[in-house]
Amino acid sequence: MRRTLTVSVVSFLSLFLICKASAQVDMIRLKVNDEISLKMPESFIPMTEAEMINKYMSYRTPLAMFTSEDRTVDFGINKNSSPWAGNDLTILKDFYKANVLNLFTEVKFIQDDIINISGRDFAVLEFVSRIDDEESTFGSLNKAVSKYSYIMYTLHQGNVLLFNFTCGATGRAKWQQPANEIMQSIRIKE
Repeated sequence: MRRTLTVSVVSFLSLFLICKASAQVDMIRLKVNDEISLKMPESFIPMTEAEMINKYMSYRTPLAMFTSEDRTVDFGINKNSSPWAGNDLTILKDFYKANVLNLFTEVKFIQDDIINISGRDFAVLEFVSRIDDEESTFGSLNKAVSKYSYIMYTLHQGNVLLFNFTCGATGRAKWQQPANEIMQSIRIKE
């Protein structure tokens, strides 16, 4: 009897924590520019230029960068010049996948596919990555950093559009469904 009660309490607490972790995130539709619109968590705010420089070193300024109020979840949109033709999305995906595999110590792919959203094809790389700090700072113990990332690429007017959602791996339970909702809501005008 006591064991049954213990199992019931543990099951209830586990279910409660799972439901709490995956709680509904309120979304709003956002017009990024004249061509791109998507749904975004209502609580996200534009990233400051200093935050962009501090978190994401790049020689190209992104089209848009947003972050959660606690600065632990980021969503960005980049536009890169691309020599790829419209029918070479598979090659593009494989190229970016190879780059992802080279950047991290370990990568576990959740999605590695080409999907269609509202008549437009996107390459999708969704994964959990880990990078080991092999050159630990100030003699501290080596630390590993794990991230959950959902990245989509599409070709548009001779350029690659990149949509990138990232949070800590521990935030995946809460943010995977909203990340999918953001990505599925992307609309691009020709």
